[in-house]
Amino acid sequence: MKKKSVVVLLLLSLVMLMLFSACGEKSQSPGDTSSDQNEVPTSETDSATGSELDSDDGLSISSPGVLPIVPEKVTISAFVAQQPYGMTDVTTNTFTLELEEMTNVHLDMLVVPSEGAKEKLNLLLASDEYPEIILGGFFSNAELVKYGMQEGILIPLNEYIEKQAVNLKERWEENPTFKSDMTAPDGNIYGIPSCDSGVPGHGAVSYKLWMNMKWLENLNLDVPETTDEFREVLRAFKNQDPNGNGKADEIPLTGAVGTWAAEPYFYLLNAFDYFDGGSLLKLKDGKFSFCANTDGFKMGLKYIAELYKEGLIDPASLTQNEQQLSAIGNNEEIAIAGAFTCGHIGMAVGVNNVERIVEYDNIPPIMGPNGYRGIPYTKTSRLSGASFVVTDKCKNPEIAVKWADLFCNEEIVVRSQVGIKGKHWDDADPGTVGMDGETPATRKYLKFSTSGEGATENDAWGWTMRLVEPNWKNTFQVEGDIHDPTNYEAKLYRCTIKLLPYAADVDQIPPLWMNEDESARLNQISTALKDYVTTSIVEFITGKKDVDKDWDAYIAGLSNLQYEEYIQLYQNAYENLSKD
Repeated sequence: MKKKSVVVLLLLSLVMLMLFSACGEKSQSPGDTSSDQNEVPTSETDSATGSELDSDDGLSISSPGVLPIVPEKVTISAFVAQQPYGMTDVTTNTFTLELEEMTNVHLDMLVVPSEGAKEKLNLLLASDEYPEIILGGFFSNAELVKYGMQEGILIPLNEYIEKQAVNLKERWEENPTFKSDMTAPDGNIYGIPSCDSGVPGHGAVSYKLWMNMKWLENLNLDVPETTDEFREVLRAFKNQDPNGNGKADEIPLTGAVGTWAAEPYFYLLNAFDYFDGGSLLKLKDGKFSFCANTDGFKMGLKYIAELYKEGLIDPASLTQNEQQLSAIGNNEEIAIAGAFTCGHIGMAVGVNNVERIVEYDNIPPIMGPNGYRGIPYTKTSRLSGASFVVTDKCKNPEIAVKWADLFCNEEIVVRSQVGIKGKHWDDADPGTVGMDGETPATRKYLKFSTSGEGATENDAWGWTMRLVEPNWKNTFQVEGDIHDPTNYEAKLYRCTIKLLPYAADVDQIPPLWMNEDESARLNQISTALKDYVTTSIVEFITGKKDVDKDWDAYIAGLSNLQYEEYIQLYQNAYENLSKD
């Protein structure tokens, strides 16, 4: 323990000591760089009186909830996928440096770009050259079974969670299903997942379309309600110079790939039938069915192909990344995008580009000719997969788990996600409330930026590491103009709430676990099947394949890839879950 911590705490009064009694609370925010970050306990145990435990490597570890984790610096090797925005270098990020000072844990990072990170990780796992811990949402439940239960690359974390994960266990108490969600069939926990828990956030609805309302007004058009009306709006965007610059530079509809729900066909297919591009499955009344072989799916492909052939869908939307989409949305001279699809508008237009972003709003799902309109909706927070795992190469797994547990703590999460107190956020104004309109606010944003602004600062981690989070977003005040960048989360919340009346009448697929043989089989089928469906969708849309002429061959391809067995594996796992 640091001598300074002992001296300071002995001089504090009993009242001040009580400030340390609540898990996750501390006298100093980790965002306040003017103080010693290592004096931040995160549970009921005080750093001056907490006993020390021995790690597997013989190192002394502080008691649960006490920082620093070890008295002298220890190094852990880590695979890190750096997000392409919000930071310039994760190794020199101010949060990285503060976290190391706070914990005495140095990460020897193998940093890779987030794009293609999964493929690089798979190669490492196959080559036996993987590091001690892996950060990022790379592991499905089936992969946890493969690399944990079967191959032993990932080690069970139960013992270390029980000893040191005071914050994660608090999240378990708040959400009774979380622990069982994380537990593999053999009773072990092989990783910690990510979850934005609490008030339903904008992640509850992924498939959103943002339309230029100013263009609609300029052309005296209404928000489209049907697929026919939507087509007419796109035609007007293309042909009637809605931005008024006298140039044919308008892009009616665009999007991106390789990021969150930005492919235009995700939104458009849901005008014809339920389509979940993640699982490709629908659960209704206890029965699973496939999304990518229905009559509605076929109708949707024909419609989207017609839009594409007419030049109403940007060809780049099927190949470009989020940064290229953002370049279109933030075009310096004038707005050129009529509509775009993405999980949140900041992926396409920077939230600080206020003059541009106020032109856009999300629209409800449109109705197809068969009368269907709906959106996939995540009704409740459940946990699946893992965003943090410990490998069999880790010399000090207890230290690693205690370090990761900080990402389930509200103070640390705010520092990691938002930035530095006094620079990016501060205490809330008296009497203000959070985005639900009821909860008293405790914080306020001083500034807010998204991928639309690019990597201009290096003070937070963002999506680089997110685990089971408390309801921190609702602690930030909402005050003044909803379009103010500091109200961005509240704006997204409201945009999402207005979509909920259109939530599809299906059941939410719960986290499912399979035994070793079933998981191995699912891993064999899943990747090839999903790649085939995605490739076929693009080929149908672009005209490389004809929906009518090549449909039977497409269905035969699904059969060859064992899609029926894929459905049955999920069905069996669901029925086994229901028996428990």
